[in-house]
Amino acid sequence: MAKPTRVGIYVRISKDRKGQELGIQRQEKACRELCERMGWGVLKVYPENDTSASTTSKRQRPAYSQMLRDARDGLIDAIVVYSIDRLTRRITELTYFLEEQKEHGFMFATTEGEDTATANGRMILTIKGAVAQQETERMSERVNNSLLQRREQGKPHAGGKRSFGFKEGSHFQEIDPRETELIRRGYTMLMSPQQKTPGDVMRFWNEEGSRTPADRAWTIQAVKRVYRAERTGGIVTYKGQDIGDSIYPSPLTREQWENVQAVLDGRATPAGKNSGKRKHLYSGFLKCAFCQSAMRVQWATIQGRTFRRTFCHSGQRGPDGELGCGKVSRSYEWIEERLNEVVEAALKKRRPQPQSAPSEDFSGQIRTLEERIRGLRSRWKDEVLEDEDYFDSLTHLRGELTALRAREAASVVRESRTETDVLTVWQDKDPDNLERRRAIVASVIDTVEVYSVGRGRRKPPEIDSIKVTPVQKRTRPQD
Repeated sequence: MAKPTRVGIYVRISKDRKGQELGIQRQEKACRELCERMGWGVLKVYPENDTSASTTSKRQRPAYSQMLRDARDGLIDAIVVYSIDRLTRRITELTYFLEEQKEHGFMFATTEGEDTATANGRMILTIKGAVAQQETERMSERVNNSLLQRREQGKPHAGGKRSFGFKEGSHFQEIDPRETELIRRGYTMLMSPQQKTPGDVMRFWNEEGSRTPADRAWTIQAVKRVYRAERTGGIVTYKGQDIGDSIYPSPLTREQWENVQAVLDGRATPAGKNSGKRKHLYSGFLKCAFCQSAMRVQWATIQGRTFRRTFCHSGQRGPDGELGCGKVSRSYEWIEERLNEVVEAALKKRRPQPQSAPSEDFSGQIRTLEERIRGLRSRWKDEVLEDEDYFDSLTHLRGELTALRAREAASVVRESRTETDVLTVWQDKDPDNLERRRAIVASVIDTVEVYSVGRGRRKPPEIDSIKVTPVQKRTRPQD
């Protein structure tokens, strides 16, 4: 077998705490020395630093995937690794690799001398792969047992992002006095006879100048996450199971945390069927003219009158990450009527679909062939034609007749499949047609900025209280 001239070297190390890539450099040096001894030419190196290949790792290995693609495409004709556990620690992945090698014919070698050209060599390689997987699984078991032991001792997980109420860099062992005070005052509000809500706590924290650990304004959901976190109540968990109480201080006690859960669960309502779907034609298109936040559309009942309204939600973040201003609250019906007029006018201006050319008439050709077949049959009955000539000619004519009838049927189908009139689709206001109508809106309208018209207004709003930006007039960045 010819010696490979386009070898791909794969090097990998699971942990590189210093980030100096010394491990993969040593592997690459050993692999290059092996290629030099064997007379193989190196084409490319596929490095993956600080990347695990164990059964517990969920990280992707892009260099490994690229190497296999190059081998399948014939860009490289051999793969060299330092050892089999550098290639993979999963027996299923190793089996797949050997099947790929067998199918695409690229060569494989390691500095430890494994041979995949024979059945015995592949068996030994598979055994080594199983040993590498077992070593990884045993290591994972030891780590998990150590973590469980720490949890049972009341030591919570010390990694991850900072949680509200704990000091930065304290590994959740020290609480922040100011943030803890806010959490406890919020707890008092939630448990008060006045039945304060997470929204009240959100507004209180924002008024106090508090920010989330990500340096953003508080939202209702962010407040709920603080009180939902077991760590806030000093509860230690392991794989979702309650292990016990933390030995370190926490903003709330376990009893207080459980009280909050009862309050939050009591206020929660199950999501209705299809609750995630859009229910209003222009929801998602409307923006507050003051803060550019997306406006909500919902049904409201005020003083016994039920109607739809659109409003800027003060608990929802805008494009800049800040909360909505809450300055705009409008009746949705008037806005929908005006926008319907805009969309319908745009659809009427569109050019109609060009009429398709008239379908081809095959009836004359079909009649001619049918007459020829009848004449052929008559001549055969009169014994003018021999059997062999008759059946050969009949087969040929019937083939032509079948083809013509198929073309005629296809022409009829094409003629019947006319383009649906977009305006007709738009005017169909059936609830099941909402998504199609929203798609038509998206082809006409980019965004709609909504301005406030004041409270207690009785006369209709001015037309310039909304600003429609058509799709074709989107702002382009300056050169």
